[in-house]
Amino acid sequence: MRKLMKLALEEEQIRIKEQYNRFDGYEIHLYGKHHKHGIDHFELVNMIQKPIITVHYPIEDCDVYDVVNSFESEYAHKIFDLCKAKNAGLVIHAETGLDRLKTNPKLDAFCEYMKEERIVLHVENCYRHVGAVEGLKVCNYLRDKIGWDQVFPLLDTCHLIMSEMSFKFEEMSFFSTIDAYTSENFKIHLNDCIGSGEKETGGIHGTNFYANQYLLWNVLWKLKEITERGTDIDLVLEVDEVDYNYPTNADILAKNINIMWEELKVAQEEILYKNRLEQQ
Repeated sequence: MRKLMKLALEEEQIRIKEQYNRFDGYEIHLYGKHHKHGIDHFELVNMIQKPIITVHYPIEDCDVYDVVNSFESEYAHKIFDLCKAKNAGLVIHAETGLDRLKTNPKLDAFCEYMKEERIVLHVENCYRHVGAVEGLKVCNYLRDKIGWDQVFPLLDTCHLIMSEMSFKFEEMSFFSTIDAYTSENFKIHLNDCIGSGEKETGGIHGTNFYANQYLLWNVLWKLKEITERGTDIDLVLEVDEVDYNYPTNADILAKNINIMWEELKVAQEEILYKNRLEQQ
């Protein structure tokens, strides 16, 4: 299982984050053309030494319907070229329901372009207008049109609107959702955003994975089970930080994941040993 860090195309951020050795690669988070934080410096890509696993379309325009609308633009082609150059997947959101997506007149041309250019899409569930089930429908529709080896569902834990308090009541449905989204190219956004004031959850947003050992242990236990089936997982750590140049909380979360993953291995070996003794 690889652990990925979010990274913007900024010189200082690249230079500093390259020193964090608990991470195996990056998801590039693009700002877009008119973002308040600045512009995307595509020319800095060659500074990055670790693998770029995924590239996230700019958040303001990342809904699949909007990506389809803009896929012929010069800026979109910079993103596609980055994905092709680094053999990275492209993350887009399924904020639009399937019925509306089907009405987009550019959809067929977009799908044909993705298919010809061999760009891999990761379709992320979103909570704004559609839930995880509808997001999976959108993903599977694109898979039928582009190819099941080029389009994969991406599960974002934040977008499930599961709070730290509700986790123990929704744990099994959460695990069922993980199973539904599992694919041979499985990516998860493990989101740790607390106190962002989302009205849907009464001011509590996301799950506190880096500080709450109970939540993290249970999620990793499920992911360990998935890897035992032969499925590789890329875990993108999305954590609130005081300074995104110095991702202290993400580093703590990565450290805890490493420790617990080794503990799970030991626990699994003990279970297997006990089972062998009982069979003798």
